[in-house]
Amino acid sequence: MTKLLVFAGSTRQHSFNRRLAHNVAEMASAAGAQVTHLELSTLDIPLYNADLEAQGTPPDVIRLKEIMDAHPAWIICSPEYNGSYTGLLKNTIDWASSPVKGHPVWANDRKPFEGKIVGLLSASNGALGGLRSLSHLNPLMQNAQCWVAPKQFALSRASEAFDDAGLLKSEAHRHSVQAVIDQVLWAAKRLA
Repeated sequence: MTKLLVFAGSTRQHSFNRRLAHNVAEMASAAGAQVTHLELSTLDIPLYNADLEAQGTPPDVIRLKEIMDAHPAWIICSPEYNGSYTGLLKNTIDWASSPVKGHPVWANDRKPFEGKIVGLLSASNGALGGLRSLSHLNPLMQNAQCWVAPKQFALSRASEAFDDAGLLKSEAHRHSVQAVIDQVLWAAKRLA
């Protein structure tokens, strides 16, 4: 059973990407994955600052690193702000990738990213569905030594895509999301 981490690059209460992440978690569980659905709002992670880091890595950053490291596969649902991913998502990645000087596990600057299998999804009200955020996030994750699944999905017109329970209405959308999940789980069994 593959351990899969799912999270969205948003903490907004009615975020389309948080809804999408919820759908991913449900669908991946049904596909046999052991899913952890992480809400970034549950972590107290400040804006990255090297001076702050020099005073000591915040405890929730260590917790984030541990959660990420425990999962060989991740699916990230990325909002699109001004044609790219969110500051929250970049801040999360910056903290998680920063080595902890002198720490027995986290001094390695490639942990917890190297070798992770990562699937990318986005949701937006725009016609492209946040596709530009994925085009920026892809090289960032590859630079962190992740294997990024070639199959990706950007959900357009997201305000119309979910029912009152927050589930995807369209079979075509569910199929596209499932295709990303399946590719990530397939790759994780072979590469992780």
